[in-house]
Amino acid sequence: MPLIELSLLLLLAIAVGGALVHWTPLPLPILLVVVGVVASFLPGLGSVEVDPELFLLLFIPPILFADAWVLPRRDFVHTLKPVLLLALGLVVLTVVVVGYAMHWLIPAMPLAVAFTLGAIVSPTDAVATVATTQLLPLPARIVHIVNAESLLNDASGLVAFKLAVAAAATGLFSSTAVAGNFVHLAGGGIIIGIAVEWVGRELRQRLIRLHAGDPVLQTLLTILIPYGAYLAAEALHVSGILAVVAAGLWASGQEVKGLTADARQHAREVWRMLSYVLNGAVFVLLGLQLRRMLSGVDDFAPLDLVLYALVLWALLMVLRIAWVWTSAHLRFRLRWGWTGSTTGPDPKRLLLVSWAAVRGSITLATALSVPAVVAAGTPFPERDLVVFLAAATIILTLAFNGVPLPWLIRKLALNSDEDSPNEERTARAEIARAALAAVADVASDLTDREDIAFVEQLLSRYRGKLELHEGDPGHASLRATHIALRRRLRLAAIAAERQRLRQLRETNVINDETQRIIEAELDERELVSMISVDRG
Repeated sequence: MPLIELSLLLLLAIAVGGALVHWTPLPLPILLVVVGVVASFLPGLGSVEVDPELFLLLFIPPILFADAWVLPRRDFVHTLKPVLLLALGLVVLTVVVVGYAMHWLIPAMPLAVAFTLGAIVSPTDAVATVATTQLLPLPARIVHIVNAESLLNDASGLVAFKLAVAAAATGLFSSTAVAGNFVHLAGGGIIIGIAVEWVGRELRQRLIRLHAGDPVLQTLLTILIPYGAYLAAEALHVSGILAVVAAGLWASGQEVKGLTADARQHAREVWRMLSYVLNGAVFVLLGLQLRRMLSGVDDFAPLDLVLYALVLWALLMVLRIAWVWTSAHLRFRLRWGWTGSTTGPDPKRLLLVSWAAVRGSITLATALSVPAVVAAGTPFPERDLVVFLAAATIILTLAFNGVPLPWLIRKLALNSDEDSPNEERTARAEIARAALAAVADVASDLTDREDIAFVEQLLSRYRGKLELHEGDPGHASLRATHIALRRRLRLAAIAAERQRLRQLRETNVINDETQRIIEAELDERELVSMISVDRG
């Protein structure tokens, strides 16, 4: 099928899945896979093939960059030690154990190819996990660990994948050479990523100084950064994946100076949509290709394939549970970066971190990027089986880990706010106090009664914010009730304005352009009015 038609059908499938998810108990990733499987029976969609290199280039850089960009730096640093144990130690353990175990279970699979499979299935997917838990309370530390682990093990797993593919293609494997190559690929990738992001940020600042700070242009440049980092690193034969991750982490919290509020809001919305579409497309493509994947492994008995997939899933879970519990108790005993309870690791939290092991877009993208042939022109050994087992791992983790996860969270009854004081309320109180001081300073020279009346109204509003976030709980609750009532009144007034505006357009009193201009203003006012009560 031509690329344009396929792209449009993917977007339609994502939209269908996004609409249906509100009426089904299935998480969005699983539902998109189902939509893809159903769509594969349509004419022309049963034999969809994606070029591995194009797939890796198109999907991986923006997905990883977006995940790194929104990762809180401070919390990333605070959870760095447990995250590194998961993202590096567990990945290496997974590659080695899965490699030897699958080579023993499937003798036809060469050891280097089995290591490739281990590297493919080692990264977890925070996007798939968040999709199943976004409406449920989770302790902040667990969220940060799971997200940071997913980001870093994407990088370490993909570097391990690249080395394993090279070993499978050449038939040569040396632990010393692998260690040296890992350092070279990782170090070079990190340097290139930081350099590209710095150049991109300097370019955006220069354009702003030249009065070219258009929000669309600024957002477009941020989208180009991950692709630029990836391509530059690959051209220099270092890790493009780590370059993207490093660029995203370096960009996190370093907004370009001079950006307007419109530019920041535009970038957030565009990246939100881009991440949604790309991750959704990966799961739909997985569903579209499942039938072809099954036909590619027809040399194996169906029961054997089921056995291999279940053994692989069970092995991944045993390794993860053992690693999470062992590393946590060792850190507690050795006091190495331990910030948890003085009585030891909490079994509930360990269980939750252990079970949050959903595989997703990165695993599939990596599996599909396995080359069809090696350098000598011969087929890549057992490529179809590797891709099938990777796809089966995604489906099994979504079904066995992702679907029960909301139930598990409710059952464990962990308090989402127990990790730290509510710093958002503290920050809101502090900025309200700063605003009070600024308004009072500017108003000291005012003499006009209307201006003074407006100042009093503004000061009253900020005093109310302080009372809401720092005052007596009883008064704060009463004020929150008043704010909710005022919000309903504002929304009712805006709804009446919008209805009358559309009546004016329908009777040709105004034209479409006038309607769009005024309706955009009404939309902005409505969004401001719909801010939750606790934000004041």
